[in-house]
Amino acid sequence: MDRARPPRFGALLASIVVLYILIIALGRSTVAVPLRVLVLAAALMLAARVAGRRDQSRAALAVALAAIVLSVVAVTAGGDRLATGLTSAATVTLACATIAATAQTVVRRDRVDIQAVAGALATYLLLALVFSNLHQLIAAILGNPYLTNVDRADDASAFLYFSVITLTTVGYGDIVPASNAARAIAVAEAITGQLYLVSVVAAVVARWRPRGQA
Repeated sequence: MDRARPPRFGALLASIVVLYILIIALGRSTVAVPLRVLVLAAALMLAARVAGRRDQSRAALAVALAAIVLSVVAVTAGGDRLATGLTSAATVTLACATIAATAQTVVRRDRVDIQAVAGALATYLLLALVFSNLHQLIAAILGNPYLTNVDRADDASAFLYFSVITLTTVGYGDIVPASNAARAIAVAEAITGQLYLVSVVAAVVARWRPRGQA
């Protein structure tokens, strides 16, 4: 039996699902901009807490507070493109930090259980979020056209939708890259999604141990 307490990723996964719902439901709403950063900041704090290291928790708190302040300032003082760009940059930073904290905790575990699976799933959803905001960031910098059938860079729900179907390589064709930058990021995202499934998920499944089994 492991003497260390198993990491609990349920709350982290739930917070990411809430963030997805928030992005889809509120879309271009100005209120959603700092709110989604706040929810992701909470996810980072949860990931740091699961890691169980005080130094990581302090660093996570500092990054989270900086991202929240940046998003609020961007919305109140900047234009639409500036607010979208700064918020997307803050979200990418938070999501990458959360992925790093989660991955470190999962890798440290000797036994893979349902909580580790939840951590791997949370990481997969975070990857889609990273690329979604990376697309938004580049769109805010370059302006349109970036994706076909997407009019504005602040349409978070459309970018999240495009990111998910690209990461999973579904590719319905209703939204497609309209610039070289968009195509480059889409290629990187599709490759990342496939490599994650065939390597990380495969490794997690291979190390799966039901509760009570040594």
